[in-house]
Amino acid sequence: MADLITVARPYAEALYGLAKESGQEQAWADALRVLAAMIADAQAQAFLSDPERADAEKVALLSAAPVKVDSKAWEAFLALLIHHDRWPATAEIGTLFDEALRHAEGIVDVLVTSAVALDANQKTTVQSALERRFAGRQVAFRESVDAALIGGLVIHTGDLTIDASVRGQVQQLARTLRS
Repeated sequence: MADLITVARPYAEALYGLAKESGQEQAWADALRVLAAMIADAQAQAFLSDPERADAEKVALLSAAPVKVDSKAWEAFLALLIHHDRWPATAEIGTLFDEALRHAEGIVDVLVTSAVALDANQKTTVQSALERRFAGRQVAFRESVDAALIGGLVIHTGDLTIDASVRGQVQQLARTLRS
């Protein structure tokens, strides 16, 4: 199957449009989390992968999920996933849906990776700089540590990566010297 995130994107976009139209974005986000948890179960995966099982049986299994969205729309969505064998992309659909929801709420998710753990003052400084960079949007900042960076930071958000690490500078210098 194609890359799951690529497969998931049109489903997430369409579902987000439907959810927004009905004003139930959070309910659909919750429903997708419940569905992803159900599908993560090995027994559920075996059942859904069984070619002997009818699509209606598979939809019935997933329809039993305790969700608070329109049941007709929910069952139509499940039937679409089952019929086109896209159920393995459910977690990715949920992730993309959550990204769309957070974007609509004005929240930008940022991963800050540093060579050593940031202290409180450094976190505040980085948070302030990110809030200036993403003016008008709330910054939800997660951090990780990667000693291989040697020093500095690497900031990831969506398609944007800012590499201000010593490792990045050394790699850039090496590329420059090779050319």
